[in-house]
Amino acid sequence: MTETTQSLKPSTAANEHQTDLFKTPWLVLFLPLVLFAVILFVSPNFQSTNGVRSTPFGSDFLQEWVGAKTFAMDSQARLYDPNHFKTMQHDGELVGFEWTEEKYFPMVYPPFYYQLLQPFSWLSYPNAAKVWGLLGALAFSLTGFMLYRFYPPCRANFTACIVLALFFVPVLTCLNMNQKSTWLLLILTGTFLLLYNERPLFAGVVFGLLVFKPHLGIVICLVMLLKRQWKFVFGAALVAISFVAFSWIGNQQLCLDYVHVVLGMGDYVQTGGYDLADSHSLWGATQLTFSQAFSQSLATVSPEVVKVLTISLSLVVIGLLVWSTRGEVEFASSRFARQFSAMVIATALLSPHFYSYDLTILLLPMLLALVSLGHDFKQNKFELALVVVMALLFFGAGFFNTIASTIHVQLSIVLMVATLVLLGCRHSWQAEIVTTK
Repeated sequence: MTETTQSLKPSTAANEHQTDLFKTPWLVLFLPLVLFAVILFVSPNFQSTNGVRSTPFGSDFLQEWVGAKTFAMDSQARLYDPNHFKTMQHDGELVGFEWTEEKYFPMVYPPFYYQLLQPFSWLSYPNAAKVWGLLGALAFSLTGFMLYRFYPPCRANFTACIVLALFFVPVLTCLNMNQKSTWLLLILTGTFLLLYNERPLFAGVVFGLLVFKPHLGIVICLVMLLKRQWKFVFGAALVAISFVAFSWIGNQQLCLDYVHVVLGMGDYVQTGGYDLADSHSLWGATQLTFSQAFSQSLATVSPEVVKVLTISLSLVVIGLLVWSTRGEVEFASSRFARQFSAMVIATALLSPHFYSYDLTILLLPMLLALVSLGHDFKQNKFELALVVVMALLFFGAGFFNTIASTIHVQLSIVLMVATLVLLGCRHSWQAEIVTTK
């Protein structure tokens, strides 16, 4: 009897797999592609003009394409040379348009990133920008697909969540500006889902793909290290080391040039053109408040003071993170969903550079935290407060920049810190309930 039962398991699993695929709301998952198609037709970023543009066609993708083209032209030795990439970005015959000479995008990613993007250089820049944007929308669709397939708790209100997420202003900004935040969301979602399904090694491998933006991987990697999740850390380290070795073997001097670029970012938020009102990290928010709200007599010492204040506030956030993620790691539990949510939010706060479009990744902690709510959440003050704060974070995202420009305080920081506090409080409340029982 036992053998018969066991022999039926693969067939049953296959049938369940086919049923799940059949039930997948495919039409909803195609909505991000439809949204990007609309953006292509209505956004000035994707409209051809005869005159000099104030911003480049396809927005921020220009620096990626120029970096990829630099490798394709076998001139990678000059990848991080400002004179070189400024000239290429303003070469009308090369990129297909003219834009303001004073503006440019610095090359800020590691060499392997631009090298792997070389296939885009085979297309004309306008076509490459459209394909890149389409892939960004597809990444959002894949995120939704994976959540539906591999995280059953989110299925109950899945359609409403996807539709609502498409109206999240950072998502619209990301797709309009050809940014990579939907890819970051996909990587973080894949990481969580593999952990949820108890595949820590593969979760680490997927998480390691963040190596092109290494500062976004520090918080989660350190927490998992402290939690002694060796398989996860090994998988992430393996991928990161592989990419670094790929770049080092290809061109050692280019790697050293990139290190020089990174070391020169110590005063990044003080550089001209950095939009402090659009920054949603502790560093940027502190610089915004200090530089605007304090007297001009203190302006000469503001960089040092801002850094000290940022470090102090960062220690507070780290304390809240440790408090919110305390306890054992049980990947399939709702507690781990909240722990991972806290890690992602802390990543945003502690990142040295985090713009509005990067807030796209907050969709994951919002979903995980809200899905883990109890049915009687209205009766619990911590859960109810968490819903309110996340609602303010979601619907306020389109107004944070304007408010920050007016009052010189970045409200997103306040709301993210409040979310960390509430995640920790909810953890304490649940622990008390378990102890009482």
